Parts: sequence; structure tokens; C-alpha cells
Amino acid sequence: MVTELILCTFAIHLFFDMAKTLRVFSLIVISLFTLSIFGWMSFHISKGDKEFGFLTKPIEFMYSFPDMFSKSVEDVKTFALPKTFIKTSPDFVSINKLESDLIVLTAYSDTNNSRTVALVNLKNDSIIYKWTFSNPILDHERIFHPLLLPEKNLIYSYNGKSLTRIDSMLNVVWDQNTIWPHHSKNLDSHGNIWLSTYDTVYYATGLYKINGRSVFFKDEYIVKVDGESGEILFQKSMAEILSENNLSNYLLKSGDIWDPIHTNDVEPALITTPYYKRDDVFISAKNLSVILHYRPATNELINVIEGPFLCQHDVDFYDSNSLVFFNNNYYSVSNNDYKPSPNDSVKLQFAGDLYSEIIRYDFNNQSFSFVEDSIIKANKIFTMTEGLIDFYEPNTCFIEQQNSGVLWVIKDDEVIYKNVMKSFHKGFHHLPNWTRIIKDYE
Repeated sequence: MVTELILCTFAIHLFFDMAKTLRVFSLIVISLFTLSIFGWMSFHISKGDKEFGFLTKPIEFMYSFPDMFSKSVEDVKTFALPKTFIKTSPDFVSINKLESDLIVLTAYSDTNNSRTVALVNLKNDSIIYKWTFSNPILDHERIFHPLLLPEKNLIYSYNGKSLTRIDSMLNVVWDQNTIWPHHSKNLDSHGNIWLSTYDTVYYATGLYKINGRSVFFKDEYIVKVDGESGEILFQKSMAEILSENNLSNYLLKSGDIWDPIHTNDVEPALITTPYYKRDDVFISAKNLSVILHYRPATNELINVIEGPFLCQHDVDFYDSNSLVFFNNNYYSVSNNDYKPSPNDSVKLQFAGDLYSEIIRYDFNNQSFSFVEDSIIKANKIFTMTEGLIDFYEPNTCFIEQQNSGVLWVIKDDEVIYKNVMKSFHKGFHHLPNWTRIIKDYE
């Protein structure tokens, strides 16, 4: 009886073990079948040759999730970086055919709380000298267009917020904190610094009335600062220049009502020619899409240069007979309200493929010409904001494609340099901040 009971118990356990094994086996078979079906459906959904009704979107989400997760991780890394870093395209290919040294003064972020201004030789990416100091405010603060003076003295500003001169050991020589500098800084023939400034960017400093309505806006100033003492030697309101010359209606040209002028460069004349006098200044007003030839000595507006350009930056003297400047070729304000393509595209009239441009203005006949146009279009050189050029040698032009951070040198219709300023963050490079060519550096 006991033996029968033991055998019966063993049989029962064996039955349940077999049943459990069968269940496990069945689950494995069903799982493999389900995975096979999922794989087959995923394959065809990814190819786009089949759809499976309400299951299509969930399956697409499931097989895309690992990539989405990886991308989210990368997006978090990118988001965590200051805006002074740009993601480098994995397809980016550099070019370096420079035959001689090309030394530039550039500014970049070392870390979130420090900034460096460096003399760099682009021919071999070597750092000749650098000034590193802490960033007193925000991680996205930038140093714009620093100026190198004798004995490694430096003039710089952080996104505005005063103009400062330091020596080679970072000691402050002077600090002019009554102005809010904007973009470029240029030396005149007396060693003074010309630049555009704001009183503030937080509230209105200009007013006009139209149809009985008061319109408040941000005015700007052109300012001359003594390079030795930091003293302000000259200051003139841009709105005042327009008003004195019956050009206040030019404030309506811009799509940006709050910032209608947006002066980005004040270029002083270093010599006298038949077309301008030494100490005249050429003012680039981006949102007005004009260049003003102004004479501070007599408070005269000599000329208003406007033509086939929009939102230009960085006006330079090409020779004694002409100017050259970087034409961004973009909106003063873009609300990104782009309409979708129409159902009937047959009637679409193609108006052209637009990129940024280098424009030369001839004083003699007041004509415009486009420089290195075919090379720029072939390489799709474009930046919505900022950007600069420098013809530092005959037929040789340096271009800063600021938004993407790409630096170019074009010589005799050929790209001889194309690169970015590499950073310590793998896969990212530095955002340039008006790179300055340093000629005759010793």
C-alpha cells in the first residue's frame, strides 16, 4: 500500500513536471513565433511596402525605441553643453593647403566658468599665446572680437557688459563700464577704438510716432574710446543720425520693431582718398540693410549705401576705391512661418538658391559686384547672423561662417582652408566669435 502510494505520488509529480515543461516549451514556441511575426512586420514597415492597420504605429515605436533612447541620451548631452559649442557633423572633412602661417585671435570656452582668448596658427593648429580668465556671469556668455595691442595687451567684452583692457598677465589696465559693447571693435589711426554700443538691452531708449501711436525701440550708439585710458571720446545716437538727416522712416524697413537698427560694425577710415577722409566711419546697420558713411568731425552723413544686400556684417576697406562686406542674405526677423509645398507644384516659379555673399562696393561708379560667388555657392556658405570676411592678402579671403562654426580661406577661386576650432568635448567644436586675422605678428 505504501509502495503504491509512493508510486502514485511520483506519477502525480511527474505529470505536473511534464505539464510545466510543456507550458514552458509552449511559451517558448509562442514567443519565438510572436518575435518572428514582429520581426517580419517590422521589416516591412521599415521598408514602407506594407502596413498593418492599427498595429503599424505601435510596432514602429517598439523597433525605433533603442535608437530614440540613444538619441535622447545624445540630446541630453548636447542640451547640457553651453551654447558656445557646436556639434560637429560626422561627415565634416577639413581642408588645409595653407603654405604660410595664418595667425588669428580667437575666443572660446574652456569650461562653463572660464573663457580663453588665444593666438592660434591655423596652418598647424598651434596655440602661440593665450589669456584665460573666469566667466563672471552665464555659461553662454561670449567674448566678441577681442583686440590685440602691443605687449600682449588685450581689449575685450563679455556679450557687452563693459569694455576692458588687460595686460599679458590679466591685470586690468582700465574698465569702461558705462557702455554695453556690441560685436566688432576697430582701431583708428590714432589708436582709439570704434564700436557700437547700447545703453541697455532691457528697456527702450528710442521712440517714434506713427499714425498717432507711440512706438518704443532699442536705440544704439557709435562710440570712440581712448585706447590708453578707456575714456569715451565720442558718442552719437544712431536714431539721432537718422532723424537729423530725415531718414527716421528707415526704422520701418526692419521686420524687428524692437531692434530696428542693430549696428554691428563701425569701420574707421585710416587714410584720406577722393571718396572719404581719414577718421570718417562706415557703419553697418544690419536690420536697416544699409551702410552709412558718416563724418564725426562735422556730424555729416555723407552717403547711405544700400543695394542688393540684406542684413550685412563686417564692412572693410578693400582698397582706396572700394569697400567689401559680408552679406548674410537673410531676414532681419524670421518667424519661421513657412508654408508647406502646394499640391500642384507645376505652377511654382523657382526664385533661386540663396546663400551668403561677399559684396564689393566701388566708390567711383557706386556699383556692386559679387566676389568669389561661384565658390560660395558651390560650398553652400551661409550664416543667418554674424559672419565676417578679411582679404588679408591679394586674392585671398578669410571667411567666418559663424552659425556653423566653419572657417574658410579662399584663394584664386580655390578653397585652401576649411576647418573648425576643435574643443575638448568629443564631437563638438567651438562657436567662433568674430575671429581676427593678425598680420605681421612677431
